[in-house]
Amino acid sequence: MSTLVKRPNECELLVVDDEETICSLIETALQDLCRVSTCANAAEALSLIESRDFDVVISDLKLPDASGIDVLKAARTKDDYTELMIVTGFASLETAAEAIEIGVSSYLIKPLTMVDLRLQVEKAIANRLFHLKSIMLMQRSNDIAPDIKDHVYDITSLFRFSKKLMLSLEVPEVMRVILDEINDRTNVLYSVVGVDCRDVRELYAMPRVGTMGIADARQSILEAWDNAFPFMDKISFIKNELPLTVFGGRHDAAFTFEKSQPVVLQLSVMNKRIGSLALFGKQGFAPTADEYQFLHVLTSFISSIVEHSCLDMHAKLQARTDGLTGIANHRSFHESLSREIARADRNGSTFGLALIDIDDFKKINDTHGHLVGDAVIRDLVGRVLGMIRRADTFARYGGEEFALILPETGPEGARILGQRICREIAAKPFVFSQVSVPYSVSIGLSMYEGNRPRLKDLLIGDADKAMYASKAAGKSRITVS
Repeated sequence: MSTLVKRPNECELLVVDDEETICSLIETALQDLCRVSTCANAAEALSLIESRDFDVVISDLKLPDASGIDVLKAARTKDDYTELMIVTGFASLETAAEAIEIGVSSYLIKPLTMVDLRLQVEKAIANRLFHLKSIMLMQRSNDIAPDIKDHVYDITSLFRFSKKLMLSLEVPEVMRVILDEINDRTNVLYSVVGVDCRDVRELYAMPRVGTMGIADARQSILEAWDNAFPFMDKISFIKNELPLTVFGGRHDAAFTFEKSQPVVLQLSVMNKRIGSLALFGKQGFAPTADEYQFLHVLTSFISSIVEHSCLDMHAKLQARTDGLTGIANHRSFHESLSREIARADRNGSTFGLALIDIDDFKKINDTHGHLVGDAVIRDLVGRVLGMIRRADTFARYGGEEFALILPETGPEGARILGQRICREIAAKPFVFSQVSVPYSVSIGLSMYEGNRPRLKDLLIGDADKAMYASKAAGKSRITVS
Protein backbone atom coordinates (compact mmCIF):
# COMPACT_ATOMS: atom_id res chain seq x y z
CA MET A 1 0.00 0.00 0.00
CA SER A 2 1.35 3.37 -0.96
CA THR A 3 1.18 6.08 1.70
CA LEU A 4 2.23 8.95 -0.54
CA VAL A 5 -0.38 11.69 -0.59
CA LYS A 6 -1.85 11.97 -4.09
CA ARG A 7 -3.95 14.41 -5.97
CA PRO A 8 -7.53 13.16 -6.63
CA ASN A 9 -6.92 12.82 -10.39
CA GLU A 10 -3.92 10.57 -9.67
CA CYS A 11 -6.08 7.98 -7.86
CA GLU A 12 -6.50 4.59 -9.54
CA LEU A 13 -10.03 3.17 -9.89
CA LEU A 14 -11.01 -0.33 -11.06
CA VAL A 15 -14.48 -1.11 -12.47
CA VAL A 16 -15.53 -4.77 -12.61
CA ASP A 17 -18.71 -5.49 -14.58
CA ASP A 18 -19.54 -8.07 -17.24
CA GLU A 19 -21.65 -5.53 -19.17
CA GLU A 20 -19.32 -3.72 -21.56
CA THR A 21 -21.77 -0.82 -21.87
CA ILE A 22 -21.73 -0.23 -18.11
CA CYS A 23 -17.92 -0.22 -18.03
CA SER A 24 -17.77 2.21 -20.91
CA LEU A 25 -20.34 4.57 -19.37
CA ILE A 26 -18.55 4.62 -16.02
CA GLU A 27 -15.15 5.15 -17.63
CA THR A 28 -16.48 8.08 -19.66
CA ALA A 29 -18.22 9.63 -16.66
CA LEU A 30 -15.14 9.42 -14.42
CA GLN A 31 -12.22 9.91 -16.82
CA ASP A 32 -11.61 13.51 -15.72
CA LEU A 33 -11.92 12.58 -12.03
CA CYS A 34 -9.40 9.74 -11.71
CA ARG A 35 -7.56 7.03 -13.66
CA VAL A 36 -10.06 4.34 -14.62
CA SER A 37 -9.38 0.69 -15.52
CA THR A 38 -12.11 -1.81 -16.41
CA CYS A 39 -12.50 -5.57 -16.67
CA ALA A 40 -15.38 -8.02 -17.21
CA ASN A 41 -14.82 -10.90 -14.77
CA ALA A 42 -13.50 -11.80 -11.34
CA ALA A 43 -10.40 -13.66 -12.57
CA GLU A 44 -9.12 -10.64 -14.49
CA ALA A 45 -10.01 -8.35 -11.58
CA LEU A 46 -8.10 -10.47 -9.07
CA SER A 47 -5.06 -10.46 -11.34
CA LEU A 48 -5.17 -6.66 -11.67
CA ILE A 49 -5.62 -6.19 -7.91
CA GLU A 50 -2.60 -8.42 -7.27
CA SER A 51 -0.35 -6.56 -9.71
CA ARG A 52 -1.45 -2.96 -9.17
CA ASP A 53 -2.44 -0.58 -6.36
CA PHE A 54 -6.04 0.63 -6.65
CA ASP A 55 -7.49 3.38 -4.51
CA VAL A 56 -11.13 2.57 -5.35
CA VAL A 57 -12.67 -0.69 -6.59
CA ILE A 58 -16.23 -0.79 -7.98
CA SER A 59 -17.72 -4.22 -8.67
CA ASP A 60 -20.99 -5.62 -9.86
CA LEU A 61 -22.38 -8.14 -7.39
CA LYS A 62 -23.01 -10.88 -9.97
CA LEU A 63 -20.03 -11.73 -12.17
CA PRO A 64 -19.83 -14.64 -14.64
CA ASP A 65 -17.18 -16.54 -12.66
CA ALA A 66 -17.58 -15.42 -9.02
CA SER A 67 -19.29 -13.01 -6.66
CA GLY A 68 -18.30 -9.37 -6.67
CA ILE A 69 -17.96 -9.72 -2.89
CA ASP A 70 -14.97 -12.01 -3.50
CA VAL A 71 -13.29 -9.35 -5.64
CA LEU A 72 -13.84 -6.68 -2.99
CA LYS A 73 -12.56 -8.97 -0.24
CA ALA A 74 -9.36 -9.49 -2.23
CA ALA A 75 -8.92 -5.73 -2.62
CA ARG A 76 -9.49 -5.21 1.11
CA THR A 77 -7.05 -8.02 2.00
CA LYS A 78 -4.31 -6.37 -0.03
CA ASP A 79 -4.99 -2.85 1.25
CA ASP A 80 -7.14 -2.29 4.31
CA TYR A 81 -7.89 1.28 3.21
CA THR A 82 -8.98 0.70 -0.39
CA GLU A 83 -12.42 2.20 -0.95
CA LEU A 84 -14.96 -0.45 -2.01
CA MET A 85 -18.22 0.10 -3.89
CA ILE A 86 -20.97 -2.20 -5.19
CA VAL A 87 -23.16 -1.47 -8.20
CA THR A 88 -25.83 -4.12 -8.66
CA GLY A 89 -29.30 -4.91 -9.91
CA PHE A 90 -29.68 -7.80 -7.45
CA ALA A 91 -29.82 -6.25 -3.99
CA SER A 92 -30.67 -8.22 -0.85
CA LEU A 93 -30.41 -7.77 2.91
CA GLU A 94 -27.93 -10.65 3.05
CA THR A 95 -25.52 -9.13 0.55
CA ALA A 96 -25.94 -5.68 2.13
CA ALA A 97 -24.95 -7.14 5.52
CA GLU A 98 -21.92 -8.86 3.98
CA ALA A 99 -20.98 -5.63 2.23
CA ILE A 100 -21.05 -3.76 5.54
CA GLU A 101 -18.90 -6.46 7.11
CA ILE A 102 -16.07 -5.94 4.62
CA GLY A 103 -16.36 -2.16 4.71
CA VAL A 104 -18.13 -1.27 1.44
CA SER A 105 -18.72 2.48 1.41
CA SER A 106 -21.46 2.64 -1.26
CA TYR A 107 -24.13 0.11 -2.24
CA LEU A 108 -25.73 1.42 -5.42
CA ILE A 109 -28.73 -0.17 -7.14
CA LYS A 110 -29.08 -0.30 -10.94
CA PRO A 111 -30.31 1.56 -12.87
CA LEU A 112 -28.30 4.48 -11.54
CA THR A 113 -27.43 7.87 -12.94
CA MET A 114 -23.83 8.77 -13.67
CA VAL A 115 -24.35 11.93 -11.57
CA ASP A 116 -25.08 9.77 -8.49
CA LEU A 117 -22.15 7.47 -9.24
CA ARG A 118 -19.76 10.37 -9.74
CA LEU A 119 -20.81 11.87 -6.41
CA GLN A 120 -20.15 8.58 -4.60
CA VAL A 121 -16.77 8.17 -6.31
CA GLU A 122 -15.77 11.71 -5.32
CA LYS A 123 -16.61 10.83 -1.71
CA ALA A 124 -14.68 7.55 -1.96
CA ILE A 125 -11.59 9.32 -3.28
CA ALA A 126 -11.83 11.92 -0.51
CA ASN A 127 -12.06 9.12 2.07
CA ARG A 128 -9.08 7.34 0.53
CA LEU A 129 -6.90 10.44 0.58
CA PHE A 130 -7.97 11.18 4.16
CA HIS A 131 -6.73 7.75 5.22
CA LEU A 132 -3.49 8.04 3.26
CA LYS A 133 -2.70 11.31 5.04
CA SER A 134 -3.55 9.74 8.42
CA ILE A 135 -1.32 6.74 7.73
CA MET A 136 1.51 8.98 6.63
CA LEU A 137 1.25 10.89 9.91
CA MET A 138 1.09 7.64 11.90
CA GLN A 139 4.23 6.31 10.22
CA ARG A 140 6.19 9.41 11.18
CA SER A 141 6.13 8.07 14.73
CA ASN A 142 9.47 9.60 15.64
CA ASP A 143 8.14 13.07 14.86
CA ILE A 144 4.79 12.73 16.63
CA ALA A 145 4.14 12.72 20.37
CA PRO A 146 2.42 9.51 21.59
CA ASP A 147 -0.73 11.34 22.72
CA ILE A 148 -1.10 12.99 19.30
CA LYS A 149 -0.54 9.65 17.59
CA ASP A 150 -3.24 8.03 19.74
CA HIS A 151 -5.60 10.90 18.96
CA VAL A 152 -5.07 10.50 15.20
CA TYR A 153 -5.77 6.80 15.61
CA ASP A 154 -9.04 7.58 17.43
CA ILE A 155 -10.09 10.03 14.72
CA THR A 156 -9.46 7.55 11.91
CA SER A 157 -11.23 4.80 13.88
CA LEU A 158 -14.31 6.98 14.33
CA PHE A 159 -14.22 7.88 10.66
CA ARG A 160 -14.19 4.23 9.54
CA PHE A 161 -16.83 3.34 12.10
CA SER A 162 -19.13 6.10 10.82
CA LYS A 163 -18.81 4.79 7.26
CA LYS A 164 -19.99 1.34 8.37
CA LEU A 165 -22.99 2.80 10.19
CA MET A 166 -24.04 5.00 7.31
CA LEU A 167 -24.30 2.10 4.86
CA SER A 168 -27.38 0.66 6.60
CA LEU A 169 -30.36 2.12 8.46
CA GLU A 170 -31.66 -1.28 9.58
CA VAL A 171 -31.71 -1.12 13.40
CA PRO A 172 -30.35 -4.68 14.03
CA GLU A 173 -27.42 -4.13 11.64
CA VAL A 174 -26.64 -0.75 13.20
CA MET A 175 -26.62 -2.38 16.66
CA ARG A 176 -24.37 -5.20 15.48
CA VAL A 177 -21.85 -2.72 14.05
CA ILE A 178 -21.92 -0.66 17.27
CA LEU A 179 -21.37 -3.65 19.56
CA ASP A 180 -18.61 -5.04 17.35
CA GLU A 181 -16.76 -1.71 17.46
CA ILE A 182 -17.17 -1.42 21.25
CA ASN A 183 -15.91 -4.97 21.78
CA ASP A 184 -12.93 -4.36 19.51
CA ARG A 185 -11.91 -1.19 21.37
CA THR A 186 -12.32 -2.42 24.97
CA ASN A 187 -11.29 -5.46 26.99
CA VAL A 188 -14.88 -6.58 27.65
CA LEU A 189 -16.32 -10.07 27.84
CA TYR A 190 -19.56 -8.92 26.24
CA SER A 191 -21.56 -5.75 25.70
CA VAL A 192 -25.27 -4.95 25.61
CA VAL A 193 -27.20 -2.05 24.16
CA GLY A 194 -30.81 -1.31 25.12
CA VAL A 195 -32.91 1.13 23.09
CA ASP A 196 -36.24 2.80 23.83
CA CYS A 197 -36.80 5.28 21.05
CA ARG A 198 -39.64 6.04 18.63
CA ASP A 199 -41.61 2.85 19.45
CA VAL A 200 -38.44 0.76 19.09
CA ARG A 201 -37.87 -1.07 22.40
CA GLU A 202 -35.24 -3.77 21.99
CA LEU A 203 -32.03 -5.14 23.49
CA TYR A 204 -28.96 -6.47 21.67
CA ALA A 205 -25.98 -8.35 23.11
CA MET A 206 -22.66 -9.52 21.67
CA PRO A 207 -19.69 -11.32 23.25
CA ARG A 208 -16.22 -10.16 22.31
CA VAL A 209 -15.39 -13.68 21.10
CA GLY A 210 -17.35 -16.89 20.64
CA THR A 211 -21.05 -17.51 21.19
CA MET A 212 -23.11 -16.36 24.15
CA GLY A 213 -26.23 -18.27 25.15
CA ILE A 214 -29.55 -16.41 25.28
CA ALA A 215 -30.16 -17.62 28.85
CA ASP A 216 -26.81 -16.20 30.04
CA ALA A 217 -27.53 -12.91 28.28
CA ARG A 218 -31.00 -12.64 29.85
CA GLN A 219 -29.66 -13.46 33.32
CA SER A 220 -26.87 -10.91 33.06
CA ILE A 221 -29.16 -8.17 31.73
CA LEU A 222 -31.78 -8.81 34.40
CA GLU A 223 -29.27 -8.63 37.26
CA ALA A 224 -27.92 -5.33 35.92
CA TRP A 225 -31.33 -3.92 34.96
CA ASP A 226 -31.73 -1.21 37.62
CA ASN A 227 -28.27 0.12 36.89
CA ALA A 228 -28.17 -0.24 33.12
CA PHE A 229 -31.74 -0.08 31.80
CA PRO A 230 -34.00 1.65 34.38
CA PHE A 231 -35.77 3.59 31.60
CA MET A 232 -37.12 0.35 30.09
CA ASP A 233 -39.99 -1.85 31.35
CA LYS A 234 -38.45 -4.61 33.48
CA ILE A 235 -41.71 -6.57 33.75
CA SER A 236 -41.99 -6.73 29.95
CA PHE A 237 -38.46 -8.12 29.78
CA ILE A 238 -39.24 -10.76 32.41
CA LYS A 239 -42.32 -11.77 30.39
CA ASN A 240 -40.21 -12.06 27.20
CA GLU A 241 -42.17 -9.20 25.65
CA LEU A 242 -39.05 -7.09 24.99
CA PRO A 243 -37.07 -8.52 22.06
CA LEU A 244 -33.49 -9.60 22.80
CA THR A 245 -31.05 -10.40 19.97
CA VAL A 246 -27.69 -12.03 20.73
CA PHE A 247 -25.04 -11.74 18.00
CA GLY A 248 -22.00 -13.98 17.66
CA GLY A 249 -18.57 -12.64 18.59
CA ARG A 250 -15.85 -11.71 16.14
CA HIS A 251 -13.77 -14.90 16.56
CA ASP A 252 -14.46 -18.59 17.07
CA ALA A 253 -12.64 -18.72 20.41
CA ALA A 254 -14.58 -20.10 23.38
CA PHE A 255 -16.73 -17.59 25.26
CA THR A 256 -16.59 -17.67 29.07
CA PHE A 257 -19.56 -16.24 30.92
CA GLU A 258 -18.90 -14.37 34.16
CA LYS A 259 -21.31 -12.43 36.35
CA SER A 260 -20.33 -8.82 36.88
CA GLN A 261 -21.79 -5.36 37.21
CA PRO A 262 -21.33 -3.44 33.98
CA VAL A 263 -19.84 -0.10 33.14
CA VAL A 264 -22.82 1.87 31.79
CA LEU A 265 -22.84 4.74 29.30
CA GLN A 266 -25.98 6.61 28.41
CA LEU A 267 -27.23 7.16 24.86
CA SER A 268 -29.07 10.47 24.62
CA VAL A 269 -30.20 13.02 22.06
CA MET A 270 -30.98 16.59 23.11
CA ASN A 271 -30.71 15.54 26.78
CA LYS A 272 -33.33 12.83 26.26
CA ARG A 273 -32.24 9.30 27.08
CA ILE A 274 -32.89 6.87 24.24
CA GLY A 275 -30.78 3.96 25.41
CA SER A 276 -27.83 2.57 27.36
CA LEU A 277 -24.62 0.81 26.50
CA ALA A 278 -23.50 -1.72 29.14
CA LEU A 279 -19.97 -3.16 29.10
CA PHE A 280 -19.48 -6.41 31.02
CA GLY A 281 -15.94 -7.48 31.88
CA LYS A 282 -14.19 -9.65 34.38
CA GLN A 283 -14.32 -8.72 38.07
CA GLY A 284 -12.65 -5.35 38.53
CA PHE A 285 -12.98 -4.39 34.87
CA ALA A 286 -12.88 -0.66 34.21
CA PRO A 287 -11.89 1.31 31.11
CA THR A 288 -8.80 3.50 31.30
CA ALA A 289 -9.19 7.27 31.35
CA ASP A 290 -8.39 7.44 27.63
CA GLU A 291 -10.85 4.62 26.88
CA TYR A 292 -13.54 6.42 28.87
CA GLN A 293 -12.93 9.58 26.89
CA PHE A 294 -13.17 7.71 23.60
CA LEU A 295 -16.33 5.86 24.71
CA HIS A 296 -18.05 9.11 25.69
CA VAL A 297 -17.24 10.58 22.28
CA LEU A 298 -18.37 7.38 20.60
CA THR A 299 -21.70 7.19 22.46
CA SER A 300 -22.40 10.85 21.68
CA PHE A 301 -21.73 10.08 18.05
CA ILE A 302 -23.82 6.90 17.83
CA SER A 303 -26.82 8.28 19.74
CA SER A 304 -27.94 10.31 16.73
CA ILE A 305 -27.34 7.34 14.43
CA VAL A 306 -29.48 5.11 16.66
CA GLU A 307 -32.28 7.68 16.78
CA HIS A 308 -32.13 8.08 13.00
CA SER A 309 -32.35 4.30 12.52
CA CYS A 310 -35.33 4.10 14.88
CA LEU A 311 -37.05 6.93 13.02
CA ASP A 312 -36.46 5.11 9.75
CA MET A 313 -37.86 1.86 11.17
CA HIS A 314 -40.88 3.73 12.56
CA ALA A 315 -41.55 5.36 9.18
CA LYS A 316 -41.27 2.03 7.37
CA LEU A 317 -43.59 0.40 9.90
CA GLN A 318 -46.16 3.15 9.45
CA ALA A 319 -45.97 2.73 5.68
CA ARG A 320 -46.70 -0.99 6.04
CA THR A 321 -49.37 -0.97 8.76
CA ASP A 322 -52.97 0.14 9.00
CA GLY A 323 -53.37 3.24 11.14
CA LEU A 324 -56.59 2.15 12.84
CA THR A 325 -55.73 -1.44 13.72
CA GLY A 326 -51.94 -1.71 13.65
CA ILE A 327 -52.00 -4.80 11.41
CA ALA A 328 -50.61 -5.01 7.87
CA ASN A 329 -52.17 -2.62 5.36
CA HIS A 330 -53.34 -3.28 1.78
CA ARG A 331 -49.91 -2.68 0.27
CA SER A 332 -48.17 -4.90 2.81
CA PHE A 333 -50.74 -7.64 2.20
CA HIS A 334 -49.94 -7.73 -1.52
CA GLU A 335 -46.20 -7.91 -0.78
CA SER A 336 -46.73 -10.78 1.67
CA LEU A 337 -49.02 -12.64 -0.74
CA SER A 338 -46.49 -12.33 -3.57
CA ARG A 339 -43.75 -13.73 -1.32
CA GLU A 340 -45.97 -16.62 -0.20
CA ILE A 341 -46.89 -17.49 -3.80
CA ALA A 342 -43.20 -17.49 -4.76
CA ARG A 343 -42.37 -19.72 -1.78
CA ALA A 344 -45.19 -22.15 -2.60
CA ASP A 345 -44.10 -22.33 -6.24
CA ARG A 346 -40.52 -23.00 -5.16
CA ASN A 347 -41.38 -25.67 -2.56
CA GLY A 348 -44.53 -27.13 -4.09
CA SER A 349 -46.38 -26.28 -0.87
CA THR A 350 -49.98 -25.25 -0.19
CA PHE A 351 -51.40 -22.22 1.61
CA GLY A 352 -54.79 -20.64 2.14
CA LEU A 353 -56.07 -17.14 1.45
CA ALA A 354 -59.19 -16.05 3.34
CA LEU A 355 -61.09 -12.79 2.81
CA ILE A 356 -63.13 -11.76 5.85
CA ASP A 357 -65.90 -9.16 5.73
CA ILE A 358 -67.98 -7.78 8.62
CA ASP A 359 -71.65 -8.44 7.88
CA ASP A 360 -74.01 -5.42 7.66
CA PHE A 361 -71.25 -3.04 8.71
CA LYS A 362 -73.02 -0.03 7.18
CA LYS A 363 -75.96 -0.72 9.50
CA ILE A 364 -73.60 -0.68 12.52
CA ASN A 365 -72.22 2.69 11.43
CA ASP A 366 -75.68 4.13 10.71
CA THR A 367 -77.09 2.91 14.04
CA HIS A 368 -74.21 3.60 16.42
CA GLY A 369 -71.93 6.01 14.56
CA HIS A 370 -68.47 5.72 13.04
CA LEU A 371 -66.74 5.79 16.43
CA VAL A 372 -68.43 2.53 17.36
CA GLY A 373 -67.81 1.19 13.85
CA ASP A 374 -64.07 1.78 14.25
CA ALA A 375 -64.20 0.09 17.66
CA VAL A 376 -65.89 -2.96 16.13
CA ILE A 377 -63.10 -3.19 13.53
CA ARG A 378 -60.47 -3.09 16.29
CA ASP A 379 -62.40 -5.69 18.27
CA LEU A 380 -62.46 -8.06 15.30
CA VAL A 381 -58.72 -7.64 14.77
CA GLY A 382 -57.99 -8.40 18.41
CA ARG A 383 -60.12 -11.55 18.37
CA VAL A 384 -58.69 -12.91 15.12
CA LEU A 385 -55.11 -12.26 16.21
CA GLY A 386 -55.84 -14.39 19.26
CA MET A 387 -56.83 -17.33 17.04
CA ILE A 388 -54.09 -17.38 14.39
CA ARG A 389 -50.41 -18.36 14.38
CA ARG A 390 -47.46 -15.99 14.42
CA ALA A 391 -46.55 -17.17 10.91
CA ASP A 392 -49.96 -16.16 9.52
CA THR A 393 -50.45 -12.73 7.94
CA PHE A 394 -53.56 -10.77 8.93
CA ALA A 395 -54.12 -7.56 6.99
CA ARG A 396 -56.76 -4.91 6.53
CA TYR A 397 -57.76 -5.23 2.90
CA GLY A 398 -60.01 -2.17 2.88
CA GLY A 399 -62.86 -0.70 4.94
CA GLU A 400 -64.44 -3.58 6.89
CA GLU A 401 -62.75 -6.26 4.78
CA PHE A 402 -59.68 -8.22 5.91
CA ALA A 403 -57.31 -10.76 4.39
CA LEU A 404 -55.70 -13.74 6.10
CA ILE A 405 -52.75 -15.65 4.59
CA LEU A 406 -52.27 -19.13 6.08
CA PRO A 407 -48.85 -20.60 5.09
CA GLU A 408 -48.33 -24.36 5.00
CA THR A 409 -52.04 -24.98 5.59
CA GLY A 410 -54.28 -27.50 3.86
CA PRO A 411 -57.96 -26.99 2.91
CA GLU A 412 -59.35 -28.75 5.98
CA GLY A 413 -57.20 -26.86 8.47
CA ALA A 414 -58.02 -23.52 6.83
CA ARG A 415 -61.74 -24.33 6.76
CA ILE A 416 -61.78 -25.31 10.45
CA LEU A 417 -60.05 -22.05 11.39
CA GLY A 418 -62.58 -20.06 9.33
CA GLN A 419 -65.47 -21.84 11.05
CA ARG A 420 -63.97 -21.05 14.45
CA ILE A 421 -63.59 -17.36 13.57
CA CYS A 422 -67.22 -17.16 12.42
CA ARG A 423 -68.47 -19.00 15.49
CA GLU A 424 -66.53 -17.04 18.10
CA ILE A 425 -67.26 -13.64 16.55
CA ALA A 426 -71.01 -14.33 16.44
CA ALA A 427 -71.10 -15.84 19.94
CA LYS A 428 -70.04 -12.72 21.84
CA PRO A 429 -71.39 -9.21 21.12
CA PHE A 430 -69.00 -6.29 21.27
CA VAL A 431 -69.68 -3.97 24.21
CA PHE A 432 -68.80 -0.31 23.78
CA SER A 433 -69.64 2.28 26.44
CA GLN A 434 -72.51 0.14 27.79
CA VAL A 435 -73.82 -0.45 24.26
CA SER A 436 -73.99 -4.08 23.10
CA VAL A 437 -73.19 -4.48 19.40
CA PRO A 438 -73.64 -8.02 18.03
CA TYR A 439 -71.94 -8.63 14.71
CA SER A 440 -70.78 -11.47 12.48
CA VAL A 441 -68.38 -12.09 9.60
CA SER A 442 -68.54 -13.87 6.26
CA ILE A 443 -65.43 -15.61 4.95
CA GLY A 444 -64.29 -16.73 1.52
CA LEU A 445 -61.42 -19.19 1.31
CA SER A 446 -59.26 -20.03 -1.70
CA MET A 447 -56.37 -22.49 -1.64
CA TYR A 448 -53.10 -22.08 -3.54
CA GLU A 449 -51.12 -25.14 -4.60
CA GLY A 450 -47.49 -24.65 -5.58
CA ASN A 451 -47.61 -27.45 -8.14
CA ARG A 452 -50.60 -25.78 -9.83
CA PRO A 453 -49.60 -22.08 -9.93
CA ARG A 454 -51.99 -19.33 -10.89
CA LEU A 455 -51.92 -15.54 -10.97
CA LYS A 456 -52.24 -13.62 -7.72
CA ASP A 457 -55.26 -11.65 -8.97
CA LEU A 458 -57.08 -14.89 -9.80
CA LEU A 459 -56.41 -16.24 -6.31
CA ILE A 460 -57.79 -13.06 -4.71
CA GLY A 461 -60.75 -13.11 -7.10
CA ASP A 462 -61.62 -16.69 -6.13
CA ALA A 463 -61.51 -15.82 -2.41
CA ASP A 464 -63.64 -12.73 -3.05
CA LYS A 465 -66.28 -14.75 -4.94
CA ALA A 466 -66.34 -17.30 -2.13
CA MET A 467 -66.82 -14.55 0.45
CA TYR A 468 -69.82 -13.13 -1.42
CA ALA A 469 -71.21 -16.67 -1.72
CA SER A 470 -71.09 -16.85 2.10
CA LYS A 471 -73.11 -13.66 2.32
CA ALA A 472 -75.64 -14.91 -0.23
CA ALA A 473 -76.03 -18.15 1.73
CA GLY A 474 -77.01 -16.39 4.95
CA LYS A 475 -73.78 -14.76 6.29
CA SER A 476 -71.71 -15.77 9.35
CA ARG A 477 -70.14 -18.69 7.49
CA ILE A 478 -67.19 -19.76 5.38
CA THR A 479 -67.29 -20.84 1.75
CA VAL A 480 -64.37 -22.60 0.06
CA SER A 481 -63.83 -21.84 -3.61
